Amino acid sequence: MYEQSAEREGHIVGLTNWRLAGLQRAIKAGKVPAFESLLATSDEAFYREDPGTNYSQARYLCFYLQEKGLLVKFYRDFRANHVVDPTGEKTLRAVLGEDDLNAFKERWETFVLGLSFP
Repeated sequence: MYEQSAEREGHIVGLTNWRLAGLQRAIKAGKVPAFESLLATSDEAFYREDPGTNYSQARYLCFYLQEKGLLVKFYRDFRANHVVDPTGEKTLRAVLGEDDLNAFKERWETFVLGLSFP
């Protein structure tokens, strides 16, 4: 998240970075998995099967949460609920106020496609 960062009101914030272009290509090609799949991915699959897309999708989900003022709440709630919600899916739904993560994914993709990196 903080590979490209700045300070905003006394806090570190992530900025768009070089991973954005690859994620945007993957979105346009329909190659970005559902959030339920991403969240349930094992460490090995996350880093070995498609590390570029997995990492950038996770990063830009966090970026979205940051920009909507939800990242700290998500992190705190995920840490508090990890025993009963190990993937964080229920926590993500609650923080976003979303029942349908597929509908959210469409809005998130539109958000990501509207971003730029110099």
